[in-house]
Amino acid sequence: MLSHLIPADDPVRGMLLRRQLLGHLTYLMFLVPVLPALWWGWLHTDAIGVAALFTVGIVINVTYFLLIRTGMTRRLKDPALLQPQIYTALVMALAVIHATDEARGVMLMLFVSLQLFGLFGLSRRQFKVLALAIISGYAGLVALEFWWLRPREGALREEMLRLLALAMITVWMAFVCSQIVGMRRALARRKWELKLALARLEESAARDELTGLHNRRHLMSLLGNELARAARCEAPFSVALIDLDFFKQVNDRHGHQVGDELLQGFSTFAQGQLRALDRVGILADEPTVGRYGGEEFLLILPHTEHESALACVERLRASVASHAIATSAGPLGTSFSAGVAQYEPGESIASLLRRADTALYRAKHDGRNRAYGTVDSAQPLGSNT
Repeated sequence: MLSHLIPADDPVRGMLLRRQLLGHLTYLMFLVPVLPALWWGWLHTDAIGVAALFTVGIVINVTYFLLIRTGMTRRLKDPALLQPQIYTALVMALAVIHATDEARGVMLMLFVSLQLFGLFGLSRRQFKVLALAIISGYAGLVALEFWWLRPREGALREEMLRLLALAMITVWMAFVCSQIVGMRRALARRKWELKLALARLEESAARDELTGLHNRRHLMSLLGNELARAARCEAPFSVALIDLDFFKQVNDRHGHQVGDELLQGFSTFAQGQLRALDRVGILADEPTVGRYGGEEFLLILPHTEHESALACVERLRASVASHAIATSAGPLGTSFSAGVAQYEPGESIASLLRRADTALYRAKHDGRNRAYGTVDSAQPLGSNT
């Protein structure tokens, strides 16, 4: 039965509905002291009056429940209708207290439950307003009773004492609840900051420190995801191993700092070129480029077959060969050799990279500054220069 009342596909609304049902339980809970008070004659009403009062409360709560359950409150600032429920309960509590005589001091505990219920969502300011409403409400009830009825002698002093005690307890409860709200919000904020810090840490762990590209470990993870998607959806994808030509000579001639600048410049330029190719529709999906190690880079091309991948790498090769990279030693030209391979169904990552590496070795052997491809493991070498 409860599973039909609370939707399983909407956890937020389900939480709001469970809280609302807790409000029903609170109404029924306060029947426990009311019924003995009725039996002992400490109420100014009969059983019909008590039943009518609680029936009205339940009907109002059911209405609130249906409004939340149907989603009518979803766009409201207070989708749980928390404040309307609390102030409705405040009016009901004043009605119950008005009907009591000897048991009035006990019934004042109703106000404490209202403040505790407010922990589900009231702000610090709203707790202060609620405390003022409780004190003002009871003071107004006392004033109305003394104006309307003829109380016994000494009743005014008793009510003033109750009002003073209620004010002290209510103000203290508002302070305590406000502190709890503050701590809860601080905890939520720190949790969010920790989540952001972890996300930044994960991103940092996935990036190469020098170039800012994905590092080898993360590239292997991405390849695993791509392989799983290809197996599940029968979607093609290709990879390219890229090696900068004569990079050792740059280090030997200009020093490692210039070599690092060249790697950084190449990484930035290659990313820009790949994004441009993706925008004009040459690639089937956004590519991923990362530093595979040293001066070697790995390019992952999702939803891209062999010929398209080879064309993409060839365009990138031509762009890099005609572009000078700014370094502290002046503009330096560079080129790369590349090996391209398309994933075969059932193939391992190691086999795929081995075929790309075989094509790369052939490109370097045949004079560098060229891109070669492999079609499949049985026909390992194809070329495009």
